[in-house]
Amino acid sequence: MIEVAEIAFTAYPARDVAALARFYSETLGIAFDEPYSENGVALYCEARVGSGYFSLMTTEWMGVAPGSCASIAFEVADIEAAFAALRERGIATEEIHVTPVCKLGSFTDIEGNKVTLHESTVTP
Repeated sequence: MIEVAEIAFTAYPARDVAALARFYSETLGIAFDEPYSENGVALYCEARVGSGYFSLMTTEWMGVAPGSCASIAFEVADIEAAFAALRERGIATEEIHVTPVCKLGSFTDIEGNKVTLHESTVTP
């Protein structure tokens, strides 16, 4: 059996990679590397987040439309504060759900992709 060690990356499709990278940088403080471009068009960029990468690719490269893929979840220390900051920026958020092990809730990025914020409530 193959043993998976960790998640290498999660990728989201974007019609405009540079604009979506800017959204995540300004909204969640994620610092993306310089995008890979051809003919002046950004086709792909990625950011190191924890032990993996969050990648943005053009819809042509991924072959899917924004909002049609699975969601990514980013770990945050305080989801209530994070949601308050999103709302201050005019970004609508869903209700925060509380489970026995975490708090989580979602918002939608500028391309229509669902983004989940997650706060673990269990001590490792």
